[in-house]
Amino acid sequence: MKAIVYSALMAFVGLSACYYDHADEVYGNTPCDVSSVTWTNDIEPLIQSQCLSCHQGVSASGGLDLSTYANVKLNLSTMVGRMNKPAGDPMLMPQSGPLANCNLIQMDTWVAQGAPEN
Repeated sequence: MKAIVYSALMAFVGLSACYYDHADEVYGNTPCDVSSVTWTNDIEPLIQSQCLSCHQGVSASGGLDLSTYANVKLNLSTMVGRMNKPAGDPMLMPQSGPLANCNLIQMDTWVAQGAPEN
């Protein structure tokens, strides 16, 4: 009887030990390309989709109008600080929740490059 239980246990352990998932198959492989982050292709579309619904025009939330490059550049320090707050922090922007990690890395890269209007 011990031999049967032992054999069954070894078979179970042996078979389960051979199973593995490829992380990219389970979670998707979406690399974050920061080799050529630009205002036109990366940052402006991000701001348009995540910020302008509240921060545009004369009635911009908090008086912060982010509808132009000049306004974004003028307020970079505040923007980046608020975007990088942890989830649940009342100062986090956008209020809908944290941006994707890749978006944050792209923003940080663009700022580190001097925030060019390219």
